[in-house]
Amino acid sequence: MQEAKPLIRKALLEGGLAVKYSEPEKPVLSRSGDLCVCALTDQWYIQYGEKEWKKETSELLGSMNLTPEVRGSFKVVLDWLNQWACSRSYGLGTLLPWDPIYLIESLSDSTIYMAFYTVAHLLQGNHIMPYSLPPPHKSFYHN
Repeated sequence: MQEAKPLIRKALLEGGLAVKYSEPEKPVLSRSGDLCVCALTDQWYIQYGEKEWKKETSELLGSMNLTPEVRGSFKVVLDWLNQWACSRSYGLGTLLPWDPIYLIESLSDSTIYMAFYTVAHLLQGNHIMPYSLPPPHKSFYHN
């Protein structure tokens, strides 16, 4: 079932028999507890469900020195996480480099920056590590 769903979705969209649509799984509440009204908008997603990434991440998780509780928490999230909305079309923030009509959603922005600063010296090069790594391929993201 999990493998068939994206294939059927793609076929329906390409055939003009469907439109992109996402619906919250439960009522959406703001941090203050107010009920939010959701709107249908175009969206970019980070593909955390990509099979090779999940495989490599699971292998790394297995090699880490963690308590069983922490390892179990990471595994639950890793198994559950698939697509994560990472863009929005209004407000303040960082423009999405490949689609500048969108901004990076604030939670993704802070997550991406934390990851970026962890490896920035590798990406940009310096005297200690004078080489450069390419950015993630656009296929890691999905619109």
